[in-house]
Amino acid sequence: MDWFFDGLGTMLIGLLLGGAAGSTITWRTMSRRSTVKQKQHAGNNANQVQVGRDGGGKAR
Repeated sequence: MDWFFDGLGTMLIGLLLGGAAGSTITWRTMSRRSTVKQKQHAGNNANQVQVGRDGGGKAR
């Protein structure tokens, strides 16, 4: 039974640190991707149609 607990603490710390790092990287990547970049080609006071997706991922 001793062999089972050898390295168990190290494994748990590694899982916690790895999970935290992975979650942080994923959050940063997804928060950067969710912005909608738009350019205005017409002049001021022009009527325009917006094409793309909103923040919730729904098509407009």
